[in-house]
Amino acid sequence: MTDFVPAPALRLACGETRAVPAQLIPAALIFAPAGSVPSDVERVARCTLQAHLAGDHHGFVLDLPGPDTGSVWTTWAPGGEPASVAVLPDCPVEEEATHEPCCEFAGHPGAHTFELTDPWPGAPRC
Repeated sequence: MTDFVPAPALRLACGETRAVPAQLIPAALIFAPAGSVPSDVERVARCTLQAHLAGDHHGFVLDLPGPDTGSVWTTWAPGGEPASVAVLPDCPVEEEATHEPCCEFAGHPGAHTFELTDPWPGAPRC
């Protein structure tokens, strides 16, 4: 179970970061289409889930092209380091008025990315 940071008016993104270990770069590329290169893989994973007090962090590693392909993600326990990668399906939810997609994986805990405030400078939107 994940406990979320209480915030009455503002829901923040977690923002916890970890370096993606070198051995995970070729592991991520296994899922990538032909022609993909190591520089396509993110070197720093950042948890963009709703800020949480418990549970694993999840960080985006590699976008997979095409509809319904998902993305490559890594996870790490609080205080730990990423040790593996996996393809997770994209969250199918969109913001109703603007159709902005959620940038997380399907079934993620907490709020959708379009419902969160991400205080990280230059935080990318999917």
